[in-house]
Amino acid sequence: MAQRVEADVTVQRFGFLSDDAGNRFKFPRAETHQIDGSTGSTSYGAHDCVFDDLEGRLDTLRWTADAASIGGAWLRDQAGQIDMAVERLEMPRGLRLVRADRGVELVAPYVSLSEMKLTVRGPFRSSSSRPAPPRPPDPALRQSRLRFLDSLSGRIYLTVKVMLDLPVIGHRSLDQELRVPIQEGSLDYRALEDSLNWLEGAFLDIKHDGDRLALVWKVPIVGSTHELIRWALDQDASALAAFGRVPVRSLADFAVGGRPRPDDRKRQTLQSLSLDAIDIALSLLAPRSVEVGGGMIMFGGDDHPGMVDLKVAGELHDRAPGELKGAIGSIDITLKDLQLGPVKLTADRLHFDGLDQLEVSFDGFRPSHAMVVVHRVTATNLSLQIAGKSA
Repeated sequence: MAQRVEADVTVQRFGFLSDDAGNRFKFPRAETHQIDGSTGSTSYGAHDCVFDDLEGRLDTLRWTADAASIGGAWLRDQAGQIDMAVERLEMPRGLRLVRADRGVELVAPYVSLSEMKLTVRGPFRSSSSRPAPPRPPDPALRQSRLRFLDSLSGRIYLTVKVMLDLPVIGHRSLDQELRVPIQEGSLDYRALEDSLNWLEGAFLDIKHDGDRLALVWKVPIVGSTHELIRWALDQDASALAAFGRVPVRSLADFAVGGRPRPDDRKRQTLQSLSLDAIDIALSLLAPRSVEVGGGMIMFGGDDHPGMVDLKVAGELHDRAPGELKGAIGSIDITLKDLQLGPVKLTADRLHFDGLDQLEVSFDGFRPSHAMVVVHRVTATNLSLQIAGKSA
């Protein structure tokens, strides 16, 4: 894999060593105004850098420093899917840059980042142009991998807006405000059903049947029942639903019913479905872990909550663009081999303090673009591998 690093370096003195450890340069102090590098289709750079006791090998890619201060840095892939920029980095306990199995690896015992902006653009699928080989469908539900949400607490407010084309009645617009308290990662769907306005409640209903929960509509008295949206429930969720509650994680396995077809009038009853006036306030307290991106994220620890004061607002539409915006007070996580585009991350502890700006754009109910700005990030025993292509 092709690799390149270019920099302008200013030093007052340097030494050259040749021994059993190899040929290498030593710089008591080195300064550079600009560093640019690339590995495969991923490029990176930094500016206004100061390195203490910098040492570089000549026979291989291996640079170390006892301490480093960087005025700003950036990383992006050629496809434009990942774009990260940081205004300032401090590595007071040193760093090591070496060749990895794929690309390069940066290792640092402690890193502090200020004003980090990360942008991720879809489509969120493999970057490989070759079609994936056919394989049998995976019967596992998403919720089985989202058990870390079982420690959520807070509330979700929103308005469900439904446009129906009903027999005899014609077009009917239903707006229903919902106030959903979240306790220990679950919600009371029976209380939701009881909270339906009497007019909307005559058309809308929430039904639980075995391994399925559904929001349905019907014409009062004479109408048959039709699903607007349904959620599949795993065994644990089904057992909990029998007592009137469902885990929040089970809402990830949804399907919208009644999508229209131009040649089938009977399938055009559901004209549109949207979630409006979304207002979310949640925290993730108990330690939990989730497998994602080929690795693992563990939220929280013995003395730190995983996530505090997540606040999100916005609107989503089944057949139109939507957007959610919010902020998070703090996030405390541990990472193991997390793949994010061309970057693989591992950290014993990663603390986000003041996630001031969070924006997620949607195409229908699927995310298409995400951007986050964090005031300060600290990492302990950070390993960052930069590959030329996404794994």
